[in-house]
Amino acid sequence: MASERPAVDLQVYFDFDSAAVTPRAVPQLTNLGNALSKPELRGSLVTINGHTDAKGTDAYNQKLSEQRAETIKQYLVEHFPLSSENLVAVGFGKQKPKNAADLFAPENRRVEVVNLASQTQAQR
Repeated sequence: MASERPAVDLQVYFDFDSAAVTPRAVPQLTNLGNALSKPELRGSLVTINGHTDAKGTDAYNQKLSEQRAETIKQYLVEHFPLSSENLVAVGFGKQKPKNAADLFAPENRRVEVVNLASQTQAQR
């Protein structure tokens, strides 16, 4: 059952107008990669949701959010024994701010990583 599986729900933040992994994000990504590599999470379907702040056009922010999600996906696949098929990169642009009171806040420039279910559960 999905409720019995450990959940991974963390956020990786980005610099303004950037999809690059920052040095301060590496420890978080290392912890994430190690967690996803453990037997109890191996095979989980994980979404990597990219987000931006509200500065810029909708089209630009959508592309940047997709790049951010894809950057994290590639980082995890390159540095850990993870299958890219289990990692789904999705961009939300500026549509789901973490700080809705300040749409330009730095915390809105992020990627959220969420464990959905095991791949076998997702196929049911």
